Amino acid sequence: MGTKAWRCMFTALGAVALSVAFAAFLGGLAPATAGAVAAPEAYSMGESFVFRFDPNTSHFVFTFTIPTDHANPQDVALVPGADHLDVWFTEPDADKIGRLTFTDTNDYTPDEYALTAGSHPLNLVAGGGFIWFTAAGGDYIGRLDPATRQIDEFPVTAGSYPADLDYASDGSIWFTEMAADRVGHLVVDHTDAYTVTEQVSPITSGGEGRPYGIVWVNGSIYFAHSRTDTDTVTRFTPPDSWVDITGFQPGVPDEPHKLAATSSGLVWATERAGNGVTSFEIGTMPVVNRYSLTPAGSLPTGLAADVNGHLWFTQWGAGQIGRLIPSVPAQKDYYSMPSSDLAPTGIATDDAWGVWVVAAIPYRVHLPIVLKSL
Repeated sequence: MGTKAWRCMFTALGAVALSVAFAAFLGGLAPATAGAVAAPEAYSMGESFVFRFDPNTSHFVFTFTIPTDHANPQDVALVPGADHLDVWFTEPDADKIGRLTFTDTNDYTPDEYALTAGSHPLNLVAGGGFIWFTAAGGDYIGRLDPATRQIDEFPVTAGSYPADLDYASDGSIWFTEMAADRVGHLVVDHTDAYTVTEQVSPITSGGEGRPYGIVWVNGSIYFAHSRTDTDTVTRFTPPDSWVDITGFQPGVPDEPHKLAATSSGLVWATERAGNGVTSFEIGTMPVVNRYSLTPAGSLPTGLAADVNGHLWFTQWGAGQIGRLIPSVPAQKDYYSMPSSDLAPTGIATDDAWGVWVVAAIPYRVHLPIVLKSL
């Protein structure tokens, strides 16, 4: 791996001191309650996988075993090519980025890109011909060039735990810093000089927001406070417009985690403690609609919208994935993973109606699950 030397202007706006505790969640995974699945397979502890699910047949039609043991993939992103699909995924516990060049179930090529030891990559996004990722353990935003295999590191505040990120239309990167309670903005110019600006939401200027999920929508940034007194999704429109979105019902949202946007611009979140998928809409006043999931305590984690505006999500604690069709009445479909002890994390949808899921049989927990009682 080649890492360039950079000249950097670094700006921190409104930093606060924060000590963060992350809870371990381990135990038996409850089986899913509905949905046709492929025949169960025998998997080993610590194995990690990339799956493709076909909604037309309600089956997982493709399984790829990640070659590195205990990779524990967290996120997945898709980049379509002329005659293939590039499936990118993070391997936090292996300090790698994985890639699967997929043509069909009989024609695919795997690859892995080694990162600096201790990087612990969590989430990733494609943009500008690059793969961008958060290095939660290395405190940097990474940029991978698939053409050259060059990996560049853009440092952020030490100990800030960069968690999630999104690519804006101007080519910049917005990201959350979970331990530093900040939202960051990375701008890289044509000479590869860069600036990092960090800001603290007014709602958490004196508290603990622990922002995780983030999404860029039409010039505004939405991010999820996974732990505050109110559990909030905030819309930030640069340079200084902040709107905090909470529901009329107490406790809604409840530990919002991953965010996604539909083509209409509506923003959605998984609620880990709330066990739901929730939409957030700003009009005359913010409107919050929660859709509760089955079973209880399923820990909905990953989230993606398909071209129809349907929401696909992973349920880490239930060993299943699900689909929400926000019609009236709403339709919810659940599909068990090929083995009940698989813990699915990231999810993405392709243009051929396929749903891609990364999962592992965990031997230890790497997810940033927050202890609500602290």
